Amino acid sequence: MVEATSGAENAPQKETAKASRPKPTGALTEGRERFQAGAGRTISFSLIFLLLLPFFVSLGPMLFWRVSQGHWAGTVGLAILAVAFTAIMYLIFVELIFSIRSRVVFGEKTVRLSLPQGRGLMSPFSYELRDIPYEDIAAIEIRREVYGGTLAPVMMKGARIRLKDGSYYRLGYVNEANVDPCLPFTEIGEKIAARADAEIIDGGDVRRSAMKKFLGLMAVGREVAPIEPEEIKALNARHNLMMTIMVGSLVLLVGLGIASERDDSHIGHAALLGSIWSGPATVPPPSTGR
Repeated sequence: MVEATSGAENAPQKETAKASRPKPTGALTEGRERFQAGAGRTISFSLIFLLLLPFFVSLGPMLFWRVSQGHWAGTVGLAILAVAFTAIMYLIFVELIFSIRSRVVFGEKTVRLSLPQGRGLMSPFSYELRDIPYEDIAAIEIRREVYGGTLAPVMMKGARIRLKDGSYYRLGYVNEANVDPCLPFTEIGEKIAARADAEIIDGGDVRRSAMKKFLGLMAVGREVAPIEPEEIKALNARHNLMMTIMVGSLVLLVGLGIASERDDSHIGHAALLGSIWSGPATVPPPSTGR
């Protein structure tokens, strides 16, 4: 369970304080530094992808042969399996490309970035390698996006670079409850701001549609309006109530299932079947031996 918490509660809003901060000194702004996935992560996703690839490729010819020969028994189930397998393979492919191509390298005067700039399904094909001088950076923009509803609200924190020419370079998103240690984008944004002597602008909390995000659609209307702290609290309260109801229902169902298996219980079919099969006792007829 991941609960969304208000950005106004966790960090002070920086929208009203737009003056540049003094440039800090120390490890945050000195020397070269690199962020990228480790070799173990890349090798693991490569092996998983290569092991599953033959099974995935064989699904197409299998479906074609069944349809062409008119074997419809089990074809629908195989088609559903193929769709699910395709989704899994695509997710593994996204993680594999991310582990191979994503990197952030801090230099003395520039930061080299290789990160996806597309949205949703096209993100693996939208990597942009770019060297950005620190002097061209105007600000780092950070905001929190709330996905889902009462059942499973999730909060993602995103960061992007705003350049002085008005363009943007998207860094990425992290789940504040489970930050990727290889590419912590909010921390990377703070390091870039420190080296560039740029301000960090907190855009607050906004509600986003997970489906639109997955399909790469732009946010419009209510999705770009900030969420008030009271709405975050109400969402968390509804989520806690829903979880309590679900856990209570599960405990009740498990208890009824256990009770129905007891011989002395009238719940379920156990007692009924026991009475039917036991029946009245029968005495065998006496033998008529000679």
